[in-house]
Amino acid sequence: MGLLLDSAELDDVVAAGGLGFVGGVTTNPTLLRQVTDEPVKHVAELLGASEFPDFYYQPTGFRGELIDEALEVWTLAPERIVVKVPATPGGAVLASRLVARGVRVSLTAAQAAGAMVVAEAVGCASVIPYVDRAWRDPRIGNDLVRSLVGVRRGATLVVAASVKNVGQLTQAFVDGADSVTAPLSVLEQVLKHPAGLEAEEAFAGEYGG
Repeated sequence: MGLLLDSAELDDVVAAGGLGFVGGVTTNPTLLRQVTDEPVKHVAELLGASEFPDFYYQPTGFRGELIDEALEVWTLAPERIVVKVPATPGGAVLASRLVARGVRVSLTAAQAAGAMVVAEAVGCASVIPYVDRAWRDPRIGNDLVRSLVGVRRGATLVVAASVKNVGQLTQAFVDGADSVTAPLSVLEQVLKHPAGLEAEEAFAGEYGG
C-alpha cells in the first residue's frame, strides 16, 4: 500500500517529503493551472525539489498535441514519471501510443469497471478512480474501487484519488486500493487520532516529571 500527495504546490511537495510516509505525487491540469502557466517547467522544479520515485502528470494541452507534451515531461525523468490520460476512447488511443514508447501510463477518471479491462488490455500501469466523486454520483456509488479490483486479472494498480478526509482514505484501502492520493491536509491528519495522541502524551510524561 502507498500514500501519495495530490498537489502541484511546491511547498506541499516539500512538506510531504518531510512526513516520512509519502511515496509520490499526483497532479492534474486543474492543480497545475492554479500555480503556473508553464506546467512542464513547473514539473521540472517539483522533480528537483523531491526524491519521490513516482510522479503522475496529466498533459494539459497548453502546448499543441497531448502526446508531445506527455513525452516532453516523461523525458525529464523516465524512471519516475507516470503519464495520466482520461479513461475515454480518445484516452485509450493516447495510452496505447505512449505505452508503445515505453511510458508508464495510468487511466484517470476510471469511473467504471470497464476502465480496468481497457487498462489491462493496453498495458497501463494503473487506473485512478475518483472516490469522492463516485460517492456523490448516483450513477456510480461507493463500490467503485471494489468493482475495479474485482475485474482485475493482472498487475495493474488501483490508485484511489479524490478523497476528502481520512475516512475515505482508509475505506479506499479497505476496498482494495493499492495506493491512495490525497491533499496534504488529509495526509497530515492520518496519524492524528485523539487516542494515539493521548498515548503519546502519557508515555512522554513517564520520565518527564
